[in-house]
Amino acid sequence: MKRGLSVLLIAGLWGQVLPTRTWAEIERQLQSHPETLYVLNFWSTWCRPCIAELPHLQAAYERLAKQIPVSFWLISLDFPPDGAKKAARLLHQKGISLPAFWLSEKDPNTWIPRLHSDWDGAIPYTQAGLGGPFHDRPFSNSQEVEDFVRKAYDSLTSGRR
Repeated sequence: MKRGLSVLLIAGLWGQVLPTRTWAEIERQLQSHPETLYVLNFWSTWCRPCIAELPHLQAAYERLAKQIPVSFWLISLDFPPDGAKKAARLLHQKGISLPAFWLSEKDPNTWIPRLHSDWDGAIPYTQAGLGGPFHDRPFSNSQEVEDFVRKAYDSLTSGRR
């Protein structure tokens, strides 16, 4: 690709917006694919620890995806009206290619208890699937992410036996 064209393509990505999802849509997707471990990471562009752990999530996924059926979802809790655009821009700047969504829920008290009744909404927050194990502090490296995911996967698969 010629340098001028690649610069144009990259510049065009600055205007992209994360896809919007409701909590009901996310729940339906997770329930329709029980064979996959979904790692849900709740984050925001204004949360420094959230941003710091993004590369660790990316690196862990790249290693784990070759070994187990896992999908990482970055769920942005950035504020409207331009939160989805800010989140997309930051992910692009950081080279993060994990699937990402902007959660379009107005009242966290309606969906947080459906995810985990003990979560107070503080981020970063990572949970394995619906009601699975959770990690309520920043990951400090990709090995920590991998250990969390492997443990969650082992508990998921041991429940199927």
